[in-house]
Order: sequence, then C-alpha cells, then structure tokens
Amino acid sequence: MADKRISDLNALTVTASTDTALVSDTSASETKKITLENLFKTPYVGTPQALSGAGAANLTTSVTNCTSTGAAQVVTLADGVQGQVKIASHIVDGGSVRVTPTNLDGGTYVTLDAVGDTVVFLFNDSAWQIIGGYGHAVT
Repeated sequence: MADKRISDLNALTVTASTDTALVSDTSASETKKITLENLFKTPYVGTPQALSGAGAANLTTSVTNCTSTGAAQVVTLADGVQGQVKIASHIVDGGSVRVTPTNLDGGTYVTLDAVGDTVVFLFNDSAWQIIGGYGHAVT
C-alpha cells in the first residue's frame, strides 16, 4: 500500500457511514483518517438554545427557540464567523420576538409574530444575511 498513489486505488461507488477517508491535517502536518459519518455531520444536530423573553442568541448552537413573554422582545445576535448559519424560531407566543443582529444586510431587525415564524441567517461578508424562513418580517 505504501507504494501506491491514491489515484491508483480502486474506486468505491457506495459508501457506509463507518468507511474512512484521508484528511491532510495542515495544523499538525500529518495525514489522518476520518469516518464519513463524522466528515458529513450536519451542524444542525444537537439541543437548541431555549430563550425566554429578551436576551442574546448564542453562537454555539445553530438553533435558538424563542418564547415571547411580551411585545417586541429583543433577541440580539452578535456577528458570527464566515459561513455560519443561525436559525431563530418562535415556539411559544406571549407577544412577539424581534431578532436584532449587530450587522444585518437589508434591514435592522426581523420580527417573529406567531408560533412557527422562523428566520434563517447566513453570516457572510461581515454581516448576517437572510437566506430563508417562514412568516417573518424584516424592518
């Protein structure tokens, strides 16, 4: 095996999650293995942040579930890192949620008025950009 180039190996047409791939870890200057399951893990798996009332959406989870406890509850969203995705969802209605990113292309804040209202942000070029959602309003 040590005498072969990767391009000389047999092709694999069907994979399993436990199959491994080679990764060149430039921070350690070595080649390592990774399972396909770990390579393609979705960033949206895990426990969402639960936020009741006003507060700050964290940058460590992909989803923030908001419970509104009054009118125009402000949920701040700090700048993320290039390519980061953040989803805010209104799950319990006691008023409305106003998601206010530090930098938002095309607006100042996003209002979520009803249960199920959701906004999907992408942090790109030093600002959050809205790439999807349901029932939200941009101001």
